[in-house]
Amino acid sequence: MRQPTFNPCSTEQKRKIFWLCSRIGLDMNDAEIRRPLIVEWTEGRAKGLSDLGFIDAMNIINYLTGIMRTPKKGQGTGNKGQGEADKEELTMDKKRKGLIKAVFRWLELQGKTPSMAYVKKIICRAGSVSNMNDLSAEALTRLYAEFCRKQTAQQAMKKDEFLRFSNN
Repeated sequence: MRQPTFNPCSTEQKRKIFWLCSRIGLDMNDAEIRRPLIVEWTEGRAKGLSDLGFIDAMNIINYLTGIMRTPKKGQGTGNKGQGEADKEELTMDKKRKGLIKAVFRWLELQGKTPSMAYVKKIICRAGSVSNMNDLSAEALTRLYAEFCRKQTAQQAMKKDEFLRFSNN
């Protein structure tokens, strides 16, 4: 009868296990934590990473990936609209960041070094709100376009000024 061959886990699998564990908050660098987890995950077939087989490593990776994909308490309720709300919030966040970047650039073109609080005040005043998060998507888009236009105008003024002084 032929003996089954031991197929050890690959270096990539070990790295993936370490990475997944760090993403969920487990410190796999500590041997006192690592050994009991591997024994538990492999149901006693392996005592450590050196004894871990290829199939066991794949099972651990799938298990840890599943843990990462399950929503944490309070994050997802399983409602159908939850994913759409998250996408909308990400879109709004990108628009806010783009607007902040546009205002920073416009002020830098004027030779100023603004703080984040100053930029937020400018945005709130331009949008007629007291909190930047109260701006609608349309208002964010409109303000972004306005500050980009101001940047273009500022750059054109600098170019005209340069040309006027270089011709004299």
